[in-house]
This record gives sequence, structure tokens and C-alpha cells, in this order.
Amino acid sequence: MRASIVCVSAALSLSALTGVAVAQPRTASTASTPRVFLSPSGEPFRPTAAAPDPLKTWFDQVDTKHQGFIDREEFRADAVRFFKKLDENGDGIIDGFEVADYEHKLVPELAAEAEGRYAAGPAPRGGPSDQGGGGQGGPVGGRRRGQGTSQAQGHGQPASSSDGPSGRGRPMPQNPIQQLIGEPEPVTGADFNFDTHITLDEWMRATDQRFDILDEAKDGKLTLDELRARFKVLPKTP
Repeated sequence: MRASIVCVSAALSLSALTGVAVAQPRTASTASTPRVFLSPSGEPFRPTAAAPDPLKTWFDQVDTKHQGFIDREEFRADAVRFFKKLDENGDGIIDGFEVADYEHKLVPELAAEAEGRYAAGPAPRGGPSDQGGGGQGGPVGGRRRGQGTSQAQGHGQPASSSDGPSGRGRPMPQNPIQQLIGEPEPVTGADFNFDTHITLDEWMRATDQRFDILDEAKDGKLTLDELRARFKVLPKTP
């Protein structure tokens, strides 16, 4: 009889311990999404097994002279090439429909960001406000993304919890968008007169401004090491 009581007591104790273990909430892991690097003109580059470094992939694409650096001529030529890709109907203008295709089909991460589906990160470096520009579109003005866009997003930034009905308490994915310049959206950033029609002249004006921003040494050369150094995440602006 005594043995039976001991066995029942042990079983109850084990059951209680098991219940406590089950009741313990799991620690939510930090959510993340694959990185996407946007070139200064806004062209997306994603890591692959063959090319795990999107920045270098873009750099090698632009360095057509194989000099080990990008000069202004190469930088402009790459921008023209991407302009022609965005200009789907070939009329020499990137219109609102083509911008929508860019943001939703070519870089859907931009649409997700605009909808607030990513966690906020630190303030960007080298963006419009840092250059002291005049607010007329382009790299010195234009449309801004949400508060907390990071220049090197996706690099260990803490995720915050979603407050949505189906996502309450769940960590939000880190913003995967990486850029060399903290521009809100590079394509519409070239719309200097805000008429939703981006001409090649506007595009090249933005391109030249971007090169000047990136050419911090003012030697007419953009090296891979210089560009990579811009990915250092800065602390939040007070």
C-alpha cells in the first residue's frame, strides 16, 4: 500500500514538472529575410551561391575597364543601362506605371518596407539630409522612406514585435535593403520636378550627384574598399 502511494506521488510530481515545462514560452528567434543590395541607381542585387557578395557583384559589373575602381564614365554608363531596363516601353521616360513595376516586381522589398512590414533600424548615413541638399528630388531631396531606414540594414539590427492582429508579439523581420546612400527610393529620387515622369536628363543629374556623394576622396575613383566602408552602421541620431 505504501509503495503504491509513493508511486502515485512520483507520477503526480512528474506530471507537474512536465506541465511546467510545456507551459514555458519559447524564446522567439530573431526574424530575418534575405538581403538585397540596391545600387546607387536602385538596381537590386541578391546574394547567390556563386556570387555571395552583392556589392562586389555590382562593382565588377560597373568596372568594365577592369581598373580596380569605378570612374564617373563607368558609373554613368551603368546608370544609363538600368534606365533603359526600367523604361519598359522605350519612350525615354520612366513613368508612374514603370515605377510601380519597379517597386512591386523588381524590388518587392520596397513595397513591404512602405507597408511597415520590417523592423526599424538606425538612421542612414550619407543620405539627403547629410548632404545639405535643396529638397528638389534626387539624392538631395525626394521621397523619404519610413523613419529608421538603415544604410547597412540586415546586419544584426534588433527586430521589434509586430502589433498587427495576426502578428502581435511576433518579431518583425529586419529590413533587408542595403544601400551605399541613404536614399528613400532611388528611382523616384531622380524625379526632380515631382511630375511622376523621370527623363534621362533628370536621371543623369541624379547619377552625377550620387557619384559626387560616394567620391568622398574627390579623386574621381570609387574603390570597393571605400564603398564597403559605407556599410558601417552608425548609432541612432538623438
